[in-house]
Amino acid sequence: MQIRKAELSDARAIHRLIDSFTYDGTLLHRSYLEICENIHTFTIVETEAKQFIGCAALHVYGSHLAEIRSIVVRPGTAGHGAGSLLVQSLLHQAEQAGTKCVCLFTRIPSFFERFHFHVAEHRLLRDKVWKDCLHCSRRNACDETAMAIGELPPLHDSPSTTPIHPQQGGLVQLQL
Repeated sequence: MQIRKAELSDARAIHRLIDSFTYDGTLLHRSYLEICENIHTFTIVETEAKQFIGCAALHVYGSHLAEIRSIVVRPGTAGHGAGSLLVQSLLHQAEQAGTKCVCLFTRIPSFFERFHFHVAEHRLLRDKVWKDCLHCSRRNACDETAMAIGELPPLHDSPSTTPIHPQQGGLVQLQL
């Protein structure tokens, strides 16, 4: 397997793979146009024969925070190291950019703990919440675990946003 930055010609494969995981809410919907506009944020993993296996994006909010998003590998290829290659590549990219903290929201925290991500409070990742959570259909019952690696951004450096309140059962509710 090999890792490389995505090119515009990869947008269709990226869109199809992400879209196949949006019907059940595993991933947030990304339109084909959004993927094309943000193709520079994507990294892909492929076989030596150039067969597309998976992708992930690194969204940079500033030197204080970047987010790993849309990380997914094709069904049947999970467990062979493609996801790990993607995470390692994006962490390297964030380090090269001088980003102090990398975050993500996930339903499989055990996978990311291997890379030293730790559970974080949703409210500390206000840039992420402001960008995506306000538009998410699960914003009033978030079942994802917020995780981060590095120095969490101070609350006073983040844009003001709606408060986040924990609910029973580990869900988080955004007060809109």
